[in-house]
Amino acid sequence: MLPIPSSPVGSWCYFSKTQTTDMKPTLFIVLAILCLLAPLSAQDSVSNAPVTKVQLTVPDVMVVNQAGEKVRFNSDVIENRVAVVTSFFTSCTAFCPLTEERLSRLAKDLGDRMGKDVMFVSVSVDPKRDTPQKMKVWAEKFHIGHGWTLVSGKKEDVETLLKSFGLYVDMQRHQSALI
Repeated sequence: MLPIPSSPVGSWCYFSKTQTTDMKPTLFIVLAILCLLAPLSAQDSVSNAPVTKVQLTVPDVMVVNQAGEKVRFNSDVIENRVAVVTSFFTSCTAFCPLTEERLSRLAKDLGDRMGKDVMFVSVSVDPKRDTPQKMKVWAEKFHIGHGWTLVSGKKEDVETLLKSFGLYVDMQRHQSALI
């Protein structure tokens, strides 16, 4: 995996090929950093980027979305679609807004594929403060639409989920990073 150095947030693209009966899908990591950092006009170079396959077990934990609905991460949110999973927190002023803005542009370029073939999921690293109402305001700020879900939940469940992607950050030691 390629975490963003010294960053409280990161991004990974993955897609689920199969799900077992215990909802632990086999996932493949795609170099999402290239998806996010490459200029949108250079789509050919991104589509030809090498893909690193890694098997992950992602728990099907219960989360709550920006609409206040309780949903299961794999079976309700991802549903065997290609997914770009990011972490964020609504009080972030450094890296999160940059990531969300780039994802917003990418979502616009994906058009009708959003929600059908591709899903964006932003997982809060601060589930204690990021309520559905705060996530809804965040979503409106970045024009988050169909096919993009913000989720939070019980601290233990969110930490387990973030750890499964290698995106876990101890918020007590958080320091803003500029890349």
